[in-house]
Amino acid sequence: MERLNKLLAQCGIASRRKCDQLIKEGKVRVNGEIITNPASKFPENVTIEVAGVPFLAKEEFIYLMFYKPRGCLTTLHDPYGRKTIMAFLQGIPHRFFPVGRLDYESEGLLLLTNDGEMSHTLTHPRFQVEKEYLIFAAGKVSEEALRCLERGIMVKGVAYGIRAGKIREYRENDTVLEVTLCEGKKHEIRIMFDFLNHPVLRLIRTAMGPIHLDERLLPGRWRYLTEKELVLLRKYTKERRTP
Repeated sequence: MERLNKLLAQCGIASRRKCDQLIKEGKVRVNGEIITNPASKFPENVTIEVAGVPFLAKEEFIYLMFYKPRGCLTTLHDPYGRKTIMAFLQGIPHRFFPVGRLDYESEGLLLLTNDGEMSHTLTHPRFQVEKEYLIFAAGKVSEEALRCLERGIMVKGVAYGIRAGKIREYRENDTVLEVTLCEGKKHEIRIMFDFLNHPVLRLIRTAMGPIHLDERLLPGRWRYLTEKELVLLRKYTKERRTP
């Protein structure tokens, strides 16, 4: 017997958190009956429908690496007709969803999958998955400013901070930095560097857990993860889930 939210995630419908929401909204039927408790348990051979669409409880999982370009939303559909990542992801013969988010003006590594449990592990704050970024910040960012972010700051009553930071290069009008985070607050990096009076000019995610952005991958292009990358990712997420 499995929890309903886990079964939905196994169907490749969405992340565990999104599945919880769908269930609570009354959009999920099991054997024809609407179920609103995500913790309800069922065998894997039940018939599941989401918004009237049937799904198999078992589906082949896929794992993609995508270089999200600037100027598009990290979503599969936008009700206002704005450009989304789907403009670059046509022809993939499986359902998938993005693992986490990159904001409209940010770019870089975005993982895509239909493995809800994997997505849940990589995005839930309690698993402390490290994410690495290359940042171009206006002006000359000092070492002390980075140490300040490592110690943590408060902005409008919300705590922000980085796991580690490193200055890579000083250029004429900006500073190139490498930063590691373990959280996922909205616009977190931009808020922190605005606090330092060094606004972010360009933001590129370069790694998520053990997966690093392929340097040969151009913005807007994608590829399947290699078997070696999958072994690393499965080992990493298993370790994170183990108390």
